[in-house]
Amino acid sequence: MKNILSVTSVLALAGVAFAQQPIITTNYTADPAPVVHGDTLYLYTTHDEDNAEGFMMYDWLLHTSTDMVNWTSHGAVASLNDIQWSTKTNGAWAEQVVFRNGKWYMYVPIHGNGISVLVADSPYGPFKEPLNKALVWQRQHWNDIDPTVLVDDDGQAYMYWGNPDLYMIKLNEDMISTSGNIVTYPKIKDYQEGPWLYKHGSHYYMAFASTCCAEGIGYAMSDSPTGPWTYKGDVMPHSSRSNGNHPGIVDYKGKSYVFGHHYQLWHQKSDKLGLKFQHKERRSVGVAEMKYNADGTIQKIDWWPDNGVPQLEDFNPYKRVEAETMSWGEEVRVRKSGVAGNTVITNLTEGKYTKISGVEFGDAGAESFSASVLNVKRASSVTVRLDKVDGPVVAKAEFSKDGLVIVPAEGAVGKHDVFFIFAGDFEADYWEFEDSKTAVPQGPFCEEMLTDPEAKCELPVIGATLEGKKNFIEFENYDVGGAGKAYYDMDTKNQGGKYREDRVDVVAAGTGYAIGYTQKGEWLEYTVNVDATGALPYELSYATGMERASIQLFMDGEAITDELELKGTGDFDEYTTFKGKTTKELTKGEHVLKVQITTDYVNLDWIAFGASDKPAEEIRNGSSETPNDTIPAFVISTPAFDARISDEYKVFDLMGHQLGKIRLDGGVSVMGLKAGLKAAGYHKGTYLVRSSSGQTLKINFAK
Repeated sequence: MKNILSVTSVLALAGVAFAQQPIITTNYTADPAPVVHGDTLYLYTTHDEDNAEGFMMYDWLLHTSTDMVNWTSHGAVASLNDIQWSTKTNGAWAEQVVFRNGKWYMYVPIHGNGISVLVADSPYGPFKEPLNKALVWQRQHWNDIDPTVLVDDDGQAYMYWGNPDLYMIKLNEDMISTSGNIVTYPKIKDYQEGPWLYKHGSHYYMAFASTCCAEGIGYAMSDSPTGPWTYKGDVMPHSSRSNGNHPGIVDYKGKSYVFGHHYQLWHQKSDKLGLKFQHKERRSVGVAEMKYNADGTIQKIDWWPDNGVPQLEDFNPYKRVEAETMSWGEEVRVRKSGVAGNTVITNLTEGKYTKISGVEFGDAGAESFSASVLNVKRASSVTVRLDKVDGPVVAKAEFSKDGLVIVPAEGAVGKHDVFFIFAGDFEADYWEFEDSKTAVPQGPFCEEMLTDPEAKCELPVIGATLEGKKNFIEFENYDVGGAGKAYYDMDTKNQGGKYREDRVDVVAAGTGYAIGYTQKGEWLEYTVNVDATGALPYELSYATGMERASIQLFMDGEAITDELELKGTGDFDEYTTFKGKTTKELTKGEHVLKVQITTDYVNLDWIAFGASDKPAEEIRNGSSETPNDTIPAFVISTPAFDARISDEYKVFDLMGHQLGKIRLDGGVSVMGLKAGLKAAGYHKGTYLVRSSSGQTLKINFAK
């Protein structure tokens, strides 16, 4: 491997040091297969293991981009383990993925066992095998590798493959069965392997890895998807800088691109380690812009440009940005986490960093920076710098435990490359900047806001005694202000699907709501009015199907309790109460209460601070903040019934809101109670009726 391209390992140098070649640095990658769908370019690749000498390939990876410079790594979307009928443990070679009829089809070779097809409902997988056998398999040889598929304008699909010969078969509309016989094509000049079939304008193209070794990229043209194929020359000439190659060609946002692979990442790592480069199958994907002549022929590209390709659009920082999004990463890795397609970056220790190119902060600039971190093993930090690894610092987030860390940002104005410099030992899920122009201040929430955004809310009161509903903090009524302001929830969806429309998981709890699906590191904040001084008793309602769970309470950032040990309740819909006392004296005034989740999976219903002579739950469910003279008091005479006494009954809806009161003179049965409700106007739907002694009945007038 003489004269192979050398790129300096001094990564702090501008230009060469942060060249966008190779485009993926979180893994060794090869055999790029780009797919354009909507606004996104999906790049599927094979994967050489870090310690590969020869071919060690077990799975297929996915990376996405919308600007051709910054790429998000989504990890493995399929592996040899998904090929149930095959016993192969190595050989996850070149793939191609196509989208049709709402599904994603991945065609993969099982070297020596033909070509298989996997199917998924999402580009992120999981990909599953529908056939439990090979789609095609010519058992007389081992040439069935490198499939490429085109769905033509008329709906007919074609699959080509092969090394050193070129084969084709038609696919049916279901994309998992074939039609007709396998066609073997005459030798195309310089053809070796890795065919890539595509259409541009009125011409059909067959690009391929040209004769080994070293391999370049050649191509042939035809007026038909079935040929005949006429050799046209090189897209990229043979080069001693790379033993192998594999083209993937696509049109995206008005430009044409050719992807292939080389050994540049391994060469850079060898340089950094002070090692003489030795050839190993540790490849990396590159990209170059490709242009056509008027007759449809392709203009030759000498080699992969050091600086990759121009960025198509500015990067917007004012959104959730997956931490595994980068134009360059120094010795960072990704691992799967949660739902299909989601990964986190790992191995974040001193000297590691990532870079996002072309970030546009605008004239107003960023007000804050937040980092979602996990698996924090010791005191750690993320330092955000502009334009280079030792550039100006605009934010520094320091932390020693999992969760969302929010810090001010200063000086992030205009367009810059952004570097995230790591120290300590942790993993990261995502970053988020907030624009100073659009930052939403944190404020209290009340249920009326769901229908009237301008509603004025009374703050929950933390008092010396519990006097009514005003003393109760309903956990689902956390403040407004957006992620990074008033709450932190690790997933992006309201898993319970109740009550509010942001990402916090709200679940049904009896007649009301609770916070559910909680994970360690999540938190919620509540603006409260403290109307008492000193250490106060408190009582909270929770449920957990775990043996134990725990939370911790903070006021204005200072702990006011130790970590609270909450015993299992048997199930997530079996609520009980926990009683304790603050370890810190509270002061009067407006404050922010923070509830920090310190273990996974506890449902939180409500909390109240202060002493009471009744169970807190009875006070919560049996009182109203509406003045008594506004509650209709219905006096209804009914026949006397056995075993009942005259009483006043409070009427609630299933949300726990008090609707009014009725008084039944003389003894009353359930039937009499129902008649009394109906006479008072409560005769549509279901009601909760509570006596003065605390007994509660559910009365249903539904059909």
